[in-house]
Amino acid sequence: MTARVTVALAIALAFVSVWARTAGAQERRPPTAESPGALVERARAAYAQGRHQEALETARRAAVAAPRSVSALLALGGMAEFMGEFDEASQAYAQAQALAPNDNVTRYRLASFATRIGDYDRALRELDAILGTQPKSMQFFFRWAPAFLQKPLLKRSPALEQFVALQIDILMEKGDVAAARRLARRHAVVDSGRDYCAEANAKKTGGGSPDEVFKAFRLAVLGQPSAADCIWWYGQWLTDEGYMRLGRLIVTEALKHGDSEERKQPGYRYVRSRLAGGREVPKRAESLFLAARQRYLRDGDVDGAERLLDEALRVAPSFVRPYTMKARIAQDAGNPDDALQWLRRGLEADPDSWRALHNLGRSLLELERWEESERALVKAVQLFPEDMEGRLRLARALYAQGKFDRYAAETRNALQIARGWSRGSAVAGAATFLEKFERWGPGAAPPPAPDVEPLLGYGQD
Repeated sequence: MTARVTVALAIALAFVSVWARTAGAQERRPPTAESPGALVERARAAYAQGRHQEALETARRAAVAAPRSVSALLALGGMAEFMGEFDEASQAYAQAQALAPNDNVTRYRLASFATRIGDYDRALRELDAILGTQPKSMQFFFRWAPAFLQKPLLKRSPALEQFVALQIDILMEKGDVAAARRLARRHAVVDSGRDYCAEANAKKTGGGSPDEVFKAFRLAVLGQPSAADCIWWYGQWLTDEGYMRLGRLIVTEALKHGDSEERKQPGYRYVRSRLAGGREVPKRAESLFLAARQRYLRDGDVDGAERLLDEALRVAPSFVRPYTMKARIAQDAGNPDDALQWLRRGLEADPDSWRALHNLGRSLLELERWEESERALVKAVQLFPEDMEGRLRLARALYAQGKFDRYAAETRNALQIARGWSRGSAVAGAATFLEKFERWGPGAAPPPAPDVEPLLGYGQD
């Protein structure tokens, strides 16, 4: 289950719980326009239609109108969590649990939220408490029944299936991959002897949806510990999506298996340039960054995004992605000097961040600061030699300085890499320019430096 699905499910549970608890009351008394139930329904509709800030504000009004309504508090907690307002979400969930300490919906929401902010032990305790409310016989069956009996049990109960999936996710996030794999086998989430990696690759090449592909590779990680290629793919995908903690864990897991040390060098280089050298990122900071990115890209909420990014940097000053996101926001607003400042601050936090170097070189190139751009891009392509776009931008900076031999060498390298990765059409203009240069020598116009679709593991930021 992806983190996106987990959050969506949690919000759905919060809204469903509202109506489960208020249905009887509404049968007795028709809701007014400002009743808590009506407000929660309006929040749900706004969320479903993508009006997320409106949904949050409406959920706040519902909680104010009914401060002792567990349902309204859960709706507020779910929306606040989704929007990255974690202090507000924490307060809403705490108030809901104080009102209904034995309510399992509240416990589940707390478990999901605790996972989101990195309180993994709390999350596992809440799930254990949910299980503890069930009859002893069911608890025993769930914990100890053989796998061939667990599989039909989970198929008959989507709620139980989600419960197990969340347990596995928590263990993975916590860093205990071995325990996650044991749990997956115990509940027949994975079967021995099945080639999950081949199935995942078939979905990837056969046009499966992103969630289908993601789930297939997740099963490969859980069911085939030695499938290094699939584990490596999954780790890069997680990194692209912004899940730095789990991405680092999975990439490191992939490097434990398979190839010789020499062939693992790209993996080690990836950890250095994309995963902060393997340094851990606090989960709360990661989640704040993810929420901020969505608020900016999805909602156009500049102020909200910047506030969350500032909070992420207070939690984790060495986490480079908030710096690059702040730089993008400044660049989009037409403030290139501010963008450069944020990128340089990111490099102070992580001097080997390929993305910060790549973006710095690009920004300097646009300002025609050729020598500075060259310095940044030289290091970027050293960290990631397959950086086709970076090489073409470096070639442009070199050409502008009259360093024609190096321009030609970098362009040839970029073209060779692009053809090897089926990106030849994206660099056709650069290839044509090089042909003319080799025939007639340098001209007045600089060579093109096109955008090129990034390779897996190097996109999204």
